[in-house]
Amino acid sequence: MVTCPCTNGVNIKSMSVEDIQKELNALIFDDEVKKACKAKDRELLSIIIAQPKAYHFDFLQGKTEWKVRGKWRQPDDGYEIEKNVQLDIEFKDSQDEYVGLRIINLLREYNEKAVGETVLYARTMPIEEGTL
Repeated sequence: MVTCPCTNGVNIKSMSVEDIQKELNALIFDDEVKKACKAKDRELLSIIIAQPKAYHFDFLQGKTEWKVRGKWRQPDDGYEIEKNVQLDIEFKDSQDEYVGLRIINLLREYNEKAVGETVLYARTMPIEEGTL
C-alpha cells in the first residue's frame, strides 16, 4: 500500500540528495502517490535557476525548460543581467496544499545540499484552465 510522503513524518533535513530526488519525482509524477495524497488540483511548479546550474534538475522525469534572462540589483546599486532557465512542471496538489508545500520544502533542502544557489526561486500556482 502506497502512503503519502507528506504525512509519513520523514524529516526533510535528514534525507539524502537521492531520497529528495526520488520523493520529488514521486510527488509530481507517480499516480499511486497522487492518489494516496488525495491530490487532484492542477498546479504549476516553476523553478528559476542560473543556466549553468540547471543540470541539477535533470533528474526530474518531465519538465519544460525555457531560456530566460534575469535582471538583478547588485549591492553597489548596479544591475546584472543573468542567463537563467525556467523549469515548468505540472503536478497535482491536495485541497489543503500540503503536496505543494512539501515540494517547496524539498526543493529548499535540495538547493542546500546539491545546487548551492544563494536564493533558489521556486513557486507554485493554480492552473485554472488548460488544454491538457
